[in-house]
Amino acid sequence: MKARRVVVTAQEQARLLKHDHIGTEHILLGLLEVPDGTAARVLHQLGYDKETAQVDIAAAVKPGTEELSGHIPFAPRAKRTLDLALREAQQLHHNYIGTEHILLALVREGEGVGARVLAERINPVSKIRAAVLTSLEGSQEVVASPWPAGTPATEDTVSTASALAGGAPVGSHHLLEAMLRAENSMAARVLRELGVDPDAVAAKIDELDPETTTDANPEEAAARKMEIRLVDDEVHLILRDPTTVTIAKKVTELSDGPIQGVGPVAGMFVPLWRSTHQLLLQIQRVLEPEPEEEDGSAASKVARAVRTVLAHRLRR
Repeated sequence: MKARRVVVTAQEQARLLKHDHIGTEHILLGLLEVPDGTAARVLHQLGYDKETAQVDIAAAVKPGTEELSGHIPFAPRAKRTLDLALREAQQLHHNYIGTEHILLALVREGEGVGARVLAERINPVSKIRAAVLTSLEGSQEVVASPWPAGTPATEDTVSTASALAGGAPVGSHHLLEAMLRAENSMAARVLRELGVDPDAVAAKIDELDPETTTDANPEEAAARKMEIRLVDDEVHLILRDPTTVTIAKKVTELSDGPIQGVGPVAGMFVPLWRSTHQLLLQIQRVLEPEPEEEDGSAASKVARAVRTVLAHRLRR
């Protein structure tokens, strides 16, 4: 079983590095040590290989100093990754756990060394999920589609939920809101006749913290704390998640002041500028759709639903 090979190899990698625990970085190395697995093939397609991982991990964590023998325990983030692998398999309606599910879980966990080194090389990191799902579409390892066949309303709901997630894993709150936004669907009709207001549901979703639920997702949690403001002729990108704030404090202490995109740092700012620029253009396209988009197609319905949600939230 390839997934078992990954776990065994992860332990071997931890032993080689003289680490007293198995972390997400060792799981990543384990995935790449199984070249015939879906995870390794996908990462190779995205330009990430074992040698690159070894360099990145060596830069992120120091090797130990003592030889280890016997059992090496899993670190909490590695345990969570393996738990999430089972959840990823269940969500895809697979009756096995493969290397692809472990890779999806590694990215979904988000905070471990394995996820961080991948995110630094593959931007946005959501490319990994998309590449895995694309790879699975034609694979004989797939025993069922991620979603069972459904009515047009179901397809619209699932597509809208995916759009509302914006590249993050689809949560139950995305599905709930998508059901309410699905035009002429049975679910929307029942909920509205029961007095459920879509805007009230959206407001409550924004108010509650997903981190206290099983829909917790580190990337979305950080994104929910972000804001883009226009102050005079300056665009202010605000990040409030504790991890980023802690790192920013350390960097500004080391630099003795604000960080500007000049000198050697300029090249590091380019991906940030590019991502922000693309984000603003995407939001503009949602709020100001092209006339040809309003053609009554399924894609048009999804775009209209997302536009309704986004416009309401941005203008509050």
